[in-house]
Amino acid sequence: PALPWDAALDSMYNPIGQLTWAVRAHLFDQIVQRHLGTYADATVVELGAGLSTRYYRVGQSCRRWIELDLPEVTELRRNFDRESDRHRFVSASALDPSWMESVPDDLPESRLIIAEGLLMYFDKAQVQTLINQLKQRFPGATLAFDAVGGVTKGNGAKQLAKMGAPLKWFINTEADVAAMGLKLVEVRSLLQENCRYRDRIGPFRWVPWLSQLPPLRNAGLVIEARL
Repeated sequence: PALPWDAALDSMYNPIGQLTWAVRAHLFDQIVQRHLGTYADATVVELGAGLSTRYYRVGQSCRRWIELDLPEVTELRRNFDRESDRHRFVSASALDPSWMESVPDDLPESRLIIAEGLLMYFDKAQVQTLINQLKQRFPGATLAFDAVGGVTKGNGAKQLAKMGAPLKWFINTEADVAAMGLKLVEVRSLLQENCRYRDRIGPFRWVPWLSQLPPLRNAGLVIEARL
C-alpha cells in the first residue's frame, strides 16, 4: 500500500527543512545507539511513533521496543509493519498514562523514552504533566525529545496551523526544560548540526554564522535528559 502525499507540505520541504529532519532523525538514532551500548536489555518507547522505522535501523538488539500512537495511526502502521514479542504496538495518546502499564518492570535506568517531533504540539501544562507522570512512573529513565524556540512561530508554524497541527509549546533555552524538573544530559542545536553538512546547504551558506545567534541556535534543540 501507498500513502497519498499532502501537497500542502511542499512549501515546508525546502533544502534546510529536509536537511534538518534528516539530521534530527540521525541525532535520535545516535541517542538510541549509545543507550543500547550501555544497557543491552533496554526497553525503548517511541511516543507518537507514527510510521517510524527507527527500530529497524538501530533498535533490534533491545529487550523490547514499543511504538505508541493514537489508535488510527497504529492501525495504519499495521498495513506496513508487524508486531513481534520484542517489537510491540500500543494504541494510546502519550497524554494517557495508562500506556505506561505496557512497559516491562526492569532496571529503571535502562528505559529510554523518545518523543521526536511531538511535544511542541502539546501546550506547556500538558508537557509538564507528562514529565511529572514519567518521573513518577520511570524515575531514572532517559527521556529524549526535541523542542522549538519562539523564532519558529513564523511561516512554518502558520502552515502547520492551517493543516490543523498548531505548535503550542516553545522554549527560550534549555534552561526552560531544566526548570520543568529534568536533569539535562546533552543538548544539540539542529541548526548548528546542519552546519556539519555545508555541502548540502547550497544557497543557504550563511547558516553557519547565523546558527551562533541564540534565538536561531535555540530554534530547534534535541535534548537528552534524565527523569
